[in-house]
Amino acid sequence: MGFYVLSYLCALVFVLVVAYRVYRQATLPVHVRWEIYPVQHETTDKLAHGGSYMEELNWWEKKHRGSLFNEIKYMVPEILFIRGLWRDNRSLWRVSFPFHFGLYLMIAVFVLMVLQALLVLWGPESGAVVTVQAGLNGVIVFVGWAGLVLGVIGGVGMLCRRIADPELREYSSFVDFFNISFILLFFLFGFLTSLFTDPLLDGAKAYVFGLLTGGGSLTAYVPAQTFCGGAAIVLGSLLVAYVPLTHMSHMFMKYFFYHKVKWDDAANTRGGSLEAALQDNLALKPTWNAKHVEADGRKSWLDIATSVSKEIK
Repeated sequence: MGFYVLSYLCALVFVLVVAYRVYRQATLPVHVRWEIYPVQHETTDKLAHGGSYMEELNWWEKKHRGSLFNEIKYMVPEILFIRGLWRDNRSLWRVSFPFHFGLYLMIAVFVLMVLQALLVLWGPESGAVVTVQAGLNGVIVFVGWAGLVLGVIGGVGMLCRRIADPELREYSSFVDFFNISFILLFFLFGFLTSLFTDPLLDGAKAYVFGLLTGGGSLTAYVPAQTFCGGAAIVLGSLLVAYVPLTHMSHMFMKYFFYHKVKWDDAANTRGGSLEAALQDNLALKPTWNAKHVEADGRKSWLDIATSVSKEIK
């Protein structure tokens, strides 16, 4: 039962920290927008030449309609396949992609295990449900093994690359090595458990079933009581709590990067919410200083923007 308590606590930490991060991001002052085109929520005809709805005659009199499909079409390959790294640094991509995709597959297999457990608990007893469960079993085994193998390959590759590459090692901190090693250990223990004692992932499915039932189990779900299996559970649970506390939270915070920085091209109309938010920004009092800013913690941005800099004088 101790394993379950640990997993519940780690899941609670994850939910609370993610909720706090989302709240902080959503309530931050308006970001200085990049205004770099193309903006991916534009319609396809404007994306072709990097255009904007502001090209249209009297655009301010029209309702802007964006394209959610174009956003998703851009984000999916960028997030799942790390398209930017493939384009800019192919050799690093070869180790980074399996590492990240292995993590995505482990998340996917967990979701599939939850779905299968729900079917066992509350699904109607019919031939169709039994067929779906059998199909899920096969998918879970395939996706789980693929995730573990890719994760081990990518983790070892990432660690070796940071050690062997002088330029990358120069910018790698202890935390970078710790994060990769932490995740790699989870993959290794999961791989060893599956290889030697749980090739069909029955123990993993049993554990997920127990998470939904407070430790309950079925004869079809018998957890593998091994050191490697227990270590994988502990490391996986701790990883769930650890990720949102670190910069690795970028995997789910990218939404704000895309929508609040890169793609935020909402018009600043008179009397609108953006105008009010910008007025709030001007009332903020910066505490950092530079020749071109001359902030002292007492002047607001409005005071600074409407005063003459000593540099100019």
